[in-house]
Amino acid sequence: MTADLNYADLQRFASQLALDAGSYLRDQAIARMARNQPPGAAYDLGTSIKENAADIVTKADMHAEAMITGAIRERFPEHKIIGEESYSAGQEKRFLLDDDPTWIIDPLDGTVNFVHLYPNCCVSVGFCVNKKPVVGAIFAPLIGGLHPSGGFGTLYSGATGLGSWSTPISFPITAATLSPLSPQTAPRDIPLHPNQPFLHSTPLPYLPPTPIPKDAPKSCLFTAEWGKSRSDAPGSNLTKKVNTLWNFAGEIGGREGKGGMVHGVRSIGSAALDMVYVATGAADIFWEAGCWEWDVCAGAVLVLEAGGRFAPSQPPDDFKEGDEIPEADLGSRLYLAIRPCAPTEDETVREQQDRLVREVWRRAERLDYVRPK
Repeated sequence: MTADLNYADLQRFASQLALDAGSYLRDQAIARMARNQPPGAAYDLGTSIKENAADIVTKADMHAEAMITGAIRERFPEHKIIGEESYSAGQEKRFLLDDDPTWIIDPLDGTVNFVHLYPNCCVSVGFCVNKKPVVGAIFAPLIGGLHPSGGFGTLYSGATGLGSWSTPISFPITAATLSPLSPQTAPRDIPLHPNQPFLHSTPLPYLPPTPIPKDAPKSCLFTAEWGKSRSDAPGSNLTKKVNTLWNFAGEIGGREGKGGMVHGVRSIGSAALDMVYVATGAADIFWEAGCWEWDVCAGAVLVLEAGGRFAPSQPPDDFKEGDEIPEADLGSRLYLAIRPCAPTEDETVREQQDRLVREVWRRAERLDYVRPK
């Protein structure tokens, strides 16, 4: 079954899924702007709480996931699906990914942002084979503002061996938006890149990669999320996260030698978009623990295909000095992404990225996120 997979076709299909669900989410956001409602009336988001008040789901999440899973089952009935909302609603909490072709989807990453109409939210559609992410599409439908008569979003997509891409998407979306691209169908005044999936797509990272500074994480842009665990007890994951962010932000020599003096610490409320910004080269580091495979699956493809590194956010329990740094395990809930970089006379790309991984590990407090085996 896996021998018949065409990654370019799957990239286009994943992108279409993300666009369809994202268009629906945008329509729901615009519906909230209606000025002809009775005084005091408000659009019903259908919001309910999952784990706590910071972990919510709306009817838009549920409908978007149903749209995506329905389209997958119609085209690929033999494929498995892991979706955030169906997983969260069930009793099974083990890591369900196996070697079979499997779609891992987050119908709305950044639900809290969506509720507040903060634009950093997206649809994330990933596809795995043999437990490895191989196709990803992430669509941010609100990033261009809420304009009922127009507007735009951005699609980020990629596939193993085909690169990572950013594509501007204008509303309303038509059947031609993601039409197959070829030298015969492309406008003559628009040069095509190898493996370019769609018209107007730009390869990632946006700028030519540069070496990772020898004193990194100093001068790096560091991204992380607060997460849903909010206990402020000593030793809690939240307390350890705050201490870790403090370590990275602190001055060189401070924090008992762990001060990183990063350029800035960013938390945008969407792990999928954090991964995107590492792939684009805008962010140097994304450090995270506590989110799930649907938050990072599609983004992992984008980061890796752009030339970045996807590793665990803390060393494995049995890790020894000198051991090779592994790739991140999708089921671990411990994720670290490092931007693409250029080789130097002294270090390869991998050596620079692994050097920065070790510097991150040195400053990050060890977190405790577990799931049933």
